[in-house]
Amino acid sequence: MRPAQPCFLEYDPENVDNPDAPYAVLPVPYEGTVSYGKGTGSAPEAILKASDQLELFDEELFVPVDIATQTLAAPDCVNGSQEEIFNRLYTKARSVLEQGRFLMALGGEHSVSLPLIRAAADITTPLSVLHLDAHTDLRDSYEGNKLSHASVMRRVSEIPVQIVHVGIRSLSHEEYVFLESVQGIVFWARDIVCGENQVWIEQIISALGENVYISLDVDVLDLSLAPSTGTPEPGGMTWYDCIKLLKCVIANRRLVAADIVETVSVPGMRANEYTAAKLAAKIMMYHKHLGCDRE
Repeated sequence: MRPAQPCFLEYDPENVDNPDAPYAVLPVPYEGTVSYGKGTGSAPEAILKASDQLELFDEELFVPVDIATQTLAAPDCVNGSQEEIFNRLYTKARSVLEQGRFLMALGGEHSVSLPLIRAAADITTPLSVLHLDAHTDLRDSYEGNKLSHASVMRRVSEIPVQIVHVGIRSLSHEEYVFLESVQGIVFWARDIVCGENQVWIEQIISALGENVYISLDVDVLDLSLAPSTGTPEPGGMTWYDCIKLLKCVIANRRLVAADIVETVSVPGMRANEYTAAKLAAKIMMYHKHLGCDRE
């Protein structure tokens, strides 16, 4: 039966509730700890709808967009405590990954990455996290919540997994001190955008381990690409720098799962969800056609 929610690339019949599809798209409509711009909870459905406007031909790879996906039912992200909701997300993600399928999660605020990364780390060890974001998200807690979107990478660091932060251009003194204490790996947005570092992609790949999870907060991008996001920051990455990095990482490391978070759907504005939908399609297309399988 056709699901009530929209499906990713729904106008391709192969992508309507295909339980055998190698790519599982998981909508995660959670925004329980947002502290500035609201609206991330409605973003997954908007992204799924926007995906129906994508061309079924990849202008970069010059091949049809031939990723067979199953769009999973969105977990209940309203009822229960944050811990209970995260347990549901963990269970759903782990089930997908145990089947050997690729997980593409669509948030939702950034805190949802924690249970998804935990599931990936329990299935695949060792695991590196490529964290694309304007912010480090390394506060020990924010507004009294240790599971805040502003603390997600602090909790991820405790799993533990290796984290490579890319596109950073805003952090607190607390986060800076923590980064120094753990010798955190950071690639600053200014060095990427201003061309100060010409070998940043090679350095990022070298810093990552064999198995990688990508967590992409859309505020890593220039505001022209994602003008409405939970916590916008000027000075972000260009579209082509971002997809070049994604392509090179996926071609040289084993990507096990990814999430795209912090999209905010605004009535009358299409850029936010369309950009997120295209990023999701790019990640899965790179994985299918260029992916480095190191098993």
